[in-house]
Amino acid sequence: MFNQLVKKRRTTYQFQPVTVDLAKINECIDAAIWAPNHGMTQPWQFYVIGEQTKIQLMSIYAQLRADKRAESGSPEHQAIYEKACKRFLGNPATVIVGQVKSENPVVYKEDYAACSCAIQNFQLMATELGLGVQWSTGPILQSEQTFSILNIHPAEIELIGILYLGYPACETNQTRKPRSEVTQYFD
Repeated sequence: MFNQLVKKRRTTYQFQPVTVDLAKINECIDAAIWAPNHGMTQPWQFYVIGEQTKIQLMSIYAQLRADKRAESGSPEHQAIYEKACKRFLGNPATVIVGQVKSENPVVYKEDYAACSCAIQNFQLMATELGLGVQWSTGPILQSEQTFSILNIHPAEIELIGILYLGYPACETNQTRKPRSEVTQYFD
């Protein structure tokens, strides 16, 4: 069963316009927090985004996308901005994942790995619940405005992922390289 669940998990980019129940999001977070973490640092923080906050973050997301792709004030900039707003709002649920920062570079790296494991657990639980997830990164996670909206201090927390989730609008078929192409055996 686990093998089937792992193979079924896919990055989802298009969602049905259906609300995701908070209880299901919480189930995903409950699975995430059981990820392995060296020294039981439990370095993850989850920020479940409600509708008002989503609208605030949408503006940041859209502005950053438009600024990256077109000259400010141009018709192309406005078109990109509007498309980005629609895309951001089209995600039924949004969870931002942060990592508690450590000044120790070894612990910092171990904690990032632990947070990545937590996100994988989150995604696997979402798959079990019939949900799809897209783990995204990008400028919105470094924006001072984002930190301000979420009342986070960037010296203490690094935002490492934004998880968009919902019920998939279509099937995604992907393949992986076979084990023989990615594995070497030594005596």
